[in-house]
Amino acid sequence: MGNQDRRVEPARMPDAELFAAAATEVAEGDPLGPAPHLVALHERPTRAVYATAVSLLDDEDPDVRELGVRVLRELGRQDEAGRRPFSTEAIPLLVGRLDREQDPYVLQNVISALGYNAAREALDEVLRFTGHPNRWVRFHIAAVLPALADQERIEPRALEALRSLCRDDEADIRYYALYAMVEEVSGADPELVARSLADLVDDPDEQIRELARVRLAAGEGGRSAPD
Repeated sequence: MGNQDRRVEPARMPDAELFAAAATEVAEGDPLGPAPHLVALHERPTRAVYATAVSLLDDEDPDVRELGVRVLRELGRQDEAGRRPFSTEAIPLLVGRLDREQDPYVLQNVISALGYNAAREALDEVLRFTGHPNRWVRFHIAAVLPALADQERIEPRALEALRSLCRDDEADIRYYALYAMVEEVSGADPELVARSLADLVDDPDEQIRELARVRLAAGEGGRSAPD
């Protein structure tokens, strides 16, 4: 019988073995690649898994801290409000890591985790990092702001953060910020959105130019607030 035949399915592994395998995935794998053991932990939203993930947040090894954060990021299914089974407990711990975290890769994952837990109470804490020198930290802010903003009418300070990120040196960040502004948030000031669109009609990036020109040609500034 080959080794493949003796492999245990992640869903059947004990917690300790699952965390050990997920730790290898985090430390050695592609951040965008498959991580079946990490996914299996996400699908096991027990008190024991939550407690283990929390215990990793203050470890000296950034890879270990990252594992803890990435487990908390998607631990359990989201409800209609975007919250997960342990969001209420996890969010203050994640916010507490923002100022203490020195590793920019872990920091970007903390910001991502707040977005995946719809941590709207953490908006101001996250906005403080809009001008962070690390491009991936700024990228994740642009990506998560729609999840952190008021779903009825985006806060002016959140809109200003998106407008600032629309002027970022990195094209991916500009695109994510612009897309969030015109497609994902509600109640944005149409005049301010139109200014950002006008600034980007000649952007060096084709995808950004196209989005800006289409929305300007349609006479749109952003999604209106619900009645």
